[in-house]
Amino acid sequence: MRYSYLLPFIYSSNALSLALIIFPLFVFVGEHYASQFGISLLGIGLIFLLVRLLDGFLDPLVGLASDNLNVPIGKRKFWLLISLPFTLLGVWGLFGSNVESTFAFQYFVFNIILLTIGLSLFTPPFYSLGAELSENYVERSRITFFREGFFLLGTILAALLYAVADGSTEALKNIAIVICICHPLTILVSIFLIKEKDTVHQHKIRIFGVLATILVDKKLRNFFLSQFFNAAANGIPGALFAFFVIHKLEREDLVGVLMLIYLVSGVLAVPLWIYVSKFFKKSVLWCFSMSLSMSVFLLVFFLDTESILLFSFICIVTGFCVSADSALPTSIQADLLDEDFMRVKSDRSGTFFSILSVINKSAAAFSGGFVLLFLYAVNFDPLGGNSEEVLFWLACLYAIAPVALKVLPLLLMFGYPETKSYKPTS
Repeated sequence: MRYSYLLPFIYSSNALSLALIIFPLFVFVGEHYASQFGISLLGIGLIFLLVRLLDGFLDPLVGLASDNLNVPIGKRKFWLLISLPFTLLGVWGLFGSNVESTFAFQYFVFNIILLTIGLSLFTPPFYSLGAELSENYVERSRITFFREGFFLLGTILAALLYAVADGSTEALKNIAIVICICHPLTILVSIFLIKEKDTVHQHKIRIFGVLATILVDKKLRNFFLSQFFNAAANGIPGALFAFFVIHKLEREDLVGVLMLIYLVSGVLAVPLWIYVSKFFKKSVLWCFSMSLSMSVFLLVFFLDTESILLFSFICIVTGFCVSADSALPTSIQADLLDEDFMRVKSDRSGTFFSILSVINKSAAAFSGGFVLLFLYAVNFDPLGGNSEEVLFWLACLYAIAPVALKVLPLLLMFGYPETKSYKPTS
């Protein structure tokens, strides 16, 4: 491996364990606690919505602190280290521990709050650190694709662990063990080997100033608005994937395999996206990936129990698009932060990424929570025995709602004005 790729590789490896946490949290945990412990979808949906309110409070505070607080270890790396105990305890409590059904709901609430705190301490500084690894327009795309590649690999690993386990209880425990090994290791390696950029004297960052900038600046406003609706659209299939495959396609045995097809496709697409990003604007590629994904995903509405091959094809194409859909927006934001730096002469990346984190997590959780509440309202039973009408609503939510939500970001990002690096390349 050439040295020029070493630091992006080390940095991006943290996304492996991050995916091992986030993917089961939004895809498997809700179904697990509903089917294994009898917790209602209403209760699970409400808790997911409430912890996003906690996210909305914590993420900006962490981002603001990481911009303003200078510590010897590094103002970004410090928060990665601080997040560790919260994340590990939350993961083990939510994924790995045995719990009696009597206290399952209380246990679920306590540990998801603990995990939310850990993720809030980790996420904004982690993304800010990535934006600061390079000031080059093309290199930033490589870094974000590296990171999303590791994220997809982590998701694949989670899907594999789920597929080979004997039930969701064993699967989640195995995932928790891997997280408790990988997450501290990648953070510690990053702390020792990644050197943060030199801190320069700057004005104290205030969150209301950042929010005002987003509201006033049309480019930033359109970008963040696009991110919200795109994240909301992406959150729905994740929340409903297991339900759709198990109850609509009636192939519980293929949940892990189909998810694996989707994720492997995303990983294999990363080198191609990196290559074409040299020749096209990031916003153009993002719009293309959204358009292709939307066109193909509409076919899901017409699937039945005999459509496994077609659904596999849909998983391949949408998986191909997901790596671009994840990597390109954060690369675009890093470029926008250069413009902001030139205007205000202060590095506000931590605060900006904390707001982006709130937008992404809130949108995904609100959309995911909404669909769970909707399924509860139409009397969907996660244990099975649902009527054709209920399954029709499940198909509508899974296939049509994400496509409808992606229309606005597609319109906002079409013809989006981009400016290559404002800073001299390093």
